[in-house]
Order: sequence, then structure tokens, then C-alpha cells
Amino acid sequence: MANVTYKKGSVIYKAGERMKEVGLIVQGSVYQKSQGGQCVLEVGHILGLVGCDNATFICDYIAREDTLICSFPYKTPMDFMQLFKQSEYGSVFILAALKQASQFLEDYKEIRDITKEFYKIIVGAYRDYKYLCSKYSVAEVEMKRMEHFTAIDMTNAIPEWKEKYYEKFVRFGLDDLKDLFTCQELCVGTIQQTGGFMADIIRRVDEIIAYIEKSKNILLSEKRNDLFQLMFDLEARVSFISAEKEDITQWMEKLIAFITKCGLFSADYVKTRVEEYRNYEFAVYSEEGAKEAAAQWQQENEEEDEEEQLTCLEQILNFAEFSQEEKEEFDAKLKAFGDMDRTATDGDVRSTRKWLTNAFYKCYKTCAQKALVQGIPGEIVSMFLHFGFMDVGFAGEENAEALLDLVDQLFACKTDNVFTFFDWIKTIYEGKNDPSISELDMDYRKFVKESVRNGDIPKDKEKQYLEDPWKRTEYELDNLFHSGGKLTCGHLTTFCPIFCEDDMIGTAESMLVTAMKIREAVDMVRSVDFSLFYREVMFADKEKGIAGEYLNKEVLPQFILIPNAGNRGMMWQPTAGTRNNTPARFMLPILCSGDLKDIIVENCGRYRWEMCRKVQGARWNDITTPSLTSEYSDYLQYYRKNFELSPEAKEKVHNAIKRSRNSNREVFVKDYENWIKFESKGSFRLNKVARGIIFTYCPFSAQIRTELKDNPMFMEHFQRFNVQTQRKLKKLNTLYARYQEKGGEITPDLQENMDFYQL
Repeated sequence: MANVTYKKGSVIYKAGERMKEVGLIVQGSVYQKSQGGQCVLEVGHILGLVGCDNATFICDYIAREDTLICSFPYKTPMDFMQLFKQSEYGSVFILAALKQASQFLEDYKEIRDITKEFYKIIVGAYRDYKYLCSKYSVAEVEMKRMEHFTAIDMTNAIPEWKEKYYEKFVRFGLDDLKDLFTCQELCVGTIQQTGGFMADIIRRVDEIIAYIEKSKNILLSEKRNDLFQLMFDLEARVSFISAEKEDITQWMEKLIAFITKCGLFSADYVKTRVEEYRNYEFAVYSEEGAKEAAAQWQQENEEEDEEEQLTCLEQILNFAEFSQEEKEEFDAKLKAFGDMDRTATDGDVRSTRKWLTNAFYKCYKTCAQKALVQGIPGEIVSMFLHFGFMDVGFAGEENAEALLDLVDQLFACKTDNVFTFFDWIKTIYEGKNDPSISELDMDYRKFVKESVRNGDIPKDKEKQYLEDPWKRTEYELDNLFHSGGKLTCGHLTTFCPIFCEDDMIGTAESMLVTAMKIREAVDMVRSVDFSLFYREVMFADKEKGIAGEYLNKEVLPQFILIPNAGNRGMMWQPTAGTRNNTPARFMLPILCSGDLKDIIVENCGRYRWEMCRKVQGARWNDITTPSLTSEYSDYLQYYRKNFELSPEAKEKVHNAIKRSRNSNREVFVKDYENWIKFESKGSFRLNKVARGIIFTYCPFSAQIRTELKDNPMFMEHFQRFNVQTQRKLKKLNTLYARYQEKGGEITPDLQENMDFYQL
């Protein structure tokens, strides 16, 4: 137990981090942020209680003000047993958990009720709008989005009995629950059940917020193509032809009341739209005015019809500033390609595919450059930049409509380490990230210096090129984007970057790769291979007795979602720069037709191999310097002479090498997949030698070691691992004790290093 003060804005715990403790708020307050939103936790609330049966935090916890946290060690539910041996903590935690659950439940019910009213008012307003148009003989303006607007799916709603249960439970006081506090098992069970209940609420609230974010523009949109404007325009038009329009005015007041109180929209924007309506001078009915208005609306409708007649392809190519000849050629090529056998690899198909590919990248680069400066102008261009969509006929009408809906759900694909490709190049443009390496393993700085040396860039322009935001972004577009699209699609020889219905397997919504799906897949691998993303970083404080000590620090990778539909992923580079404490970069298709968890596992295997190669440098396969890559390379090179392998095992190794085309890395990757998916469950797929090497460098987590501790296949490995770990812990305890005696402070990095040996 320790008390720590966090300054306002400090991150206390981060989603995705391994749970090592839970924190009780003693003073101050904390924002708890999930993917969909945030809430405020006050004094007496517990940080990390939500979903505490997971191995990682599922929310971010950020100090809302200067906050004092009392932390308690926690890794598994049974850690509460030790805590509750002191009875006062049992009462504090249970009452805090119930109070917290009650607040979560109230917040959930509030947003659930708002969502129900939101759906009811949209459906009612649009239904009555059609009726009022008919009543006043006014031309109806259709909202195509209403065709796909549905009520929220209530499948995952919190059951009513659970609501009633916690509503009643929270009313009990300390005296009412004193018998419960005497039983540690009941205390732990209540805490865990309440934490799980709150996790269910957060997941459900996230789903509701995703639904609202997807649909709220129907009611009020900055583009003004919304129900509010529809009804507003109707009232303006009717004012010319009828003095009686109270039924329309009543609907406007109802819409104003809802958008003002619901909290779904910016208060400033609501104020602006309402004031426009309040200050609008409606016409007084007259025959001349009616005729004049009819003529004006007819002209406006004709102009709108002309705009609507522009195809999606034309809108995209117009934004890319293609000439009329270029647009016509692109359209002709795309239609011709649509009539061909797109799986063919020769003749006209190949040349047309190549032409379209080059034209696509030219168009994307121009659109991206303009959008980075001006912003994305509309949904169609957004579909192009995020999904590679260009043409309804080529994509399929159903898929095009689905992608249009997904544009409003892209927030689910974005976190601190997950980016849509456009958002990724935006971070490069803004200088937040450096461009990735090229296929030739050349970073941007090296590329510029090489270009100066070759005379492609003038010497006096070198600094300008290094600092120019667009040149940096262009390097990413010319390298990672071109390679990433091809490598993640799953069919190299027939790859075309334009979104096509042939690439779809299932619905676009089910294929969308969200940050949550990625985190779940990564956490699954980390729950087995706990040291996967840990790096060794140097720590030194010579004045206090530490000349140099390597610390283990976890650095989670960045995931870049390439705008295509595919079934493969790619571990592009093990670090973002020359330093080993920078994150790796993984690429995934934004619409995945494969098993995302299998794709993540496979690429984590490649990451393991390439990270070892980077650390070892030129000696990556030198057996005199033991490492994962050197030992595995030696094992594969001399497997025929290895007396520990049976003839059958040697034959399997031979076949594995043959299937992997003599690539040691790919043999290891297949073995790593078996290690994560099968060996960790006690289902054996590896031979004795491979198992020993992988366990040495990719050991199982403590939970799996406990589950398999009596298994004879692992017993010897576990014993040796435990001895080595205890020696390391003993050494660290001595080192840290001396460090503290000399005035040193145990920093979070030092503590993380100590915790590493207990995972």
C-alpha cells in the first residue's frame, strides 16, 4: 500500500497496461475514459475496479485535479484476499464498489433514455415532415440516410434484474453488510461481480455512444443536411402559401427543446442554429410571394439535382483536380476493368490494372495533400481516403452504402497507438511521428542525405527537405502506402488499390478493424508471451550507486490501418527509429476478411525475430552470442545432426523448412503461432529443441506457468526459469535498497522493471 500524489492532467493508469495495482481516491478526482466517453470518479472511488478480472486496464485514468491515490498491489482476484484480511479495507472497498456501480448505472440509464428519445423524435419528425409536405402541397426533399436509420440493437442491454439488484444493494449501509464483511470470499466475490457489472455498463455505453455518433448528424449536422434544416426550410416555404403553420412551428420547438437539453451536440453550435431560426424573418402569405418563392425553389432544386448527378468518382477526381480528359480516361479504364476477369495476370488486364493503380496513387496523394491543409470536404472523399473507395459500381451499391455509414464510426478505429492511414499521415505532417522506413530499409533522414550525395537534392536544400512537412508525408505515401496496400491485401499478383466488391467477405461493419478488436487480439498474445513488447533501456545514476543498469520497459506497437479490404497484416519495422525504446509499426487492412487474432499472432512472431535481429546487429546468427535468432538458426542449420531429435521430428523440420522456402524466420513464426495457440494450453506441437529455445526467449506468463507446472514437458524449463528469476529479483532488491539508502527514488521505470520479473 502506498500513497502517491498525481498532478492535474497526469495519466495514472492507461488502457492496455498490465494491472499491477488498484487505486483508491483519497483526495481530488479522476477522469475515467473509455473508447466512447468519460466520467468523473470522486473521493472513495476505486481506479481499476472496472473489469478487474482482466489482466489489463480497460480504461484510461487521468487526474482531473491534483489527486492523492492510495494504491494496493493487485494482479489477480485472489490478491484481494490478502487485502481483506484487514477488515476495514473490506468495508471500504465494497461500499466504494457499490457506490461506483450505482453512479455508472445512473449514467447508463440517462444515456439509454436519451437514445430512446433521440430515435423517437427522429422517426416522428421525418414521418410528420412527409405528412406536412403533403398537407401543404409542398415538394418533399428526401433524406436518403433515413432509409438506413434503425433503432439501437438492444441485444446487449443491461438486464432489468441487474439494474434492480444494484439499485437495492447500494442502499445498504455498513451495519447492514457487517456480516458480509466478515467473510473474505464473499468480499472478493462481490468486488469481482461489481467490477464485471461496471465493465458491462461501459461496453454498453460505448455501443450507445457509437450508435449516436453514427446517427446524430441526421438530426443536426454542420453540413445542414439534417432534419432541423428540413423542417426549418419547410416552415419558410409554407409561410408563402399559408398563414396557418402552427403544426410546423410546434415541431421546430420540439426539436429545439431536444437538441438543447440532450447534450449530444456542441452548445455553441446549437445556439447558432437556434438563433438563426429565431431571427429568421418568415414571409407573410401573398399570391405574388408564393409564385416568386416557387420559382426560386425550382431553380435551387435544379442546381441541387445537378450536384447530385455527379458520381462519386467525379467528386473524388474533381477534388484531386484531374482534367476533363483525365477523368474520362479514368472512368473508361475503370469500366473496362470491371468487365474483365480481374484475377487474370497478363494482357490487357495487367496493363489496365497497372494504369489504375498508378492513377489511384496519384489521385490519393493530391487529395491527401489538400485534405491535410483544408480538411476532408465530404463523406465521399472521406470514403476514398479511409477505405480506397472510388466508384459505386466497382464497389457494389450495398458496400458503398455500408462504407458511407462507417465514415461516422471511424472514431472507433483511433486511439493513441491505432491510426487510420489518413490520420497516420496527418501525424507525420504535423511532426508527431517520423516517416517509416522504405522497402530498402532506408529512413527519411538517410534518404535525404543519400539524395544530396547523388545530386538529386541540392546541398543547400537539405535542411529544408528534412523539415518540410509535405516532403516528409510524401515519402510515407511513396513508400509505406504503396507497399502496405499490396502486402495487406492478400493477393500480390492481382492487387489493385481501388476498393472492389470482390475483396469483401461478410459485411463492411463486421470486417471493420477497430481499436478494441486490435487491443483484444494483442492482449491475448501478451497474456501468453508476457515479455513480448518489453525492451531493455539503460538507466544510470552514478551519484547514487547505479553506474548502468538495463531495465525492462514495455513499449506497445503502433497499428496503421491501410485503406483496403484484405486478409493479411505486416510487421513493417520493429522500432520507429534508431532507439530501442520507440514503438514498432504494424500494418493491417482497415477491412479485414481474415481472422484478426491469427494475423496479430503471426506478426508478433515476426516482430520477435526482427527485434532480436535489430538488437543483435551483425551477430544476429552468431551462435557464440546466444540469442533467439542465433540459436534458432543454429538449430535449423544442424537439425540432422541433433541427437535430441527423433527421425520423425527431423522429417517435420525438413518439411517446415521446405514450406517456408528456407526462411529461418518463417519457420520460427509458424512455431511461434503453435506456441501461443496450442503449447500454452498443454497441446503439444513443437519438438523438444524448438520448445526449449522458444521458452528461453518467449517464456509463458505466471498464470500459464501455474496451470502447466505439473506438466513433465515443461517442468525442467519452469524450474530453471524460476531459479534465474529469483536470482535476478534478489540482485535487484539489493541494488534498489542500496540506491534508496543513498537517496535514490524508485521511479515508475524502476518499479516496472521489478514487476517484470513477477509477470
